[in-house]
Amino acid sequence: MRFAIALALSLALVYLCAKPLKKHPVPFYVGAIALVGVYFWGIQANAHNELWGYFQPLMQRCALAFLLFSVVMFVGVLDEKSRLRTHLMPIRRQLSILACIFAVGHIVFYGSSYLMRLSGAFNANLVFSLSLAAVITVLMAVLGITSFQVVKHGMTAAVWKRIQKLAYPFYLLIYVHLLLLLAPSAAAGNSVAVLSVAVYSVVTGAYVVLRLRKALADHAATAARPSPALDIDLEAAGA
Repeated sequence: MRFAIALALSLALVYLCAKPLKKHPVPFYVGAIALVGVYFWGIQANAHNELWGYFQPLMQRCALAFLLFSVVMFVGVLDEKSRLRTHLMPIRRQLSILACIFAVGHIVFYGSSYLMRLSGAFNANLVFSLSLAAVITVLMAVLGITSFQVVKHGMTAAVWKRIQKLAYPFYLLIYVHLLLLLAPSAAAGNSVAVLSVAVYSVVTGAYVVLRLRKALADHAATAARPSPALDIDLEAAGA
């Protein structure tokens, strides 16, 4: 159910709110921060009601953030002439920032639970989980901060593009991280965990296939393009 809700909200942002999100992103950022604040309040107040049962997983399980990150990533593998790419590209940066904000609830909740376990004995799984989570958090912070225009304008285009390439390992590490969190429950037969693993795997797998296809297509196009030196030689020969 949380995937259906997250998908509905993501589609609303992508289609219904695309123009206002592009022109006036700040209210959306404030609204996202407010929702994360509501999540923290509900955790502290030990909220228990039907509405909370739908809302809490969106933040705690990172479902909404993952789908928004997925939209941002998939835009990059769409055909240049695609109408969907044309529609999404103007709000790609805003969606990325919103995804980072929504991911804060997940990071704080599980980060605090990990910190509480540090008083006990260390083991390989805990060290690996903490290390992976730390890397993902740092990458998200870098990508999120550089998504703001004021930061982007203070950087050269070449540096900004190199930093944005960190999105590839970031997205794949998110999948690994979620898989590690869900694998024990899925192995135990938890239907929600099994469904979650299936959904995350299908989405991430589809992205990897499309990314590889686009990389091969770009490489083929570059190889087929005449080099500048060859153009000069041909022009000289024609003269």
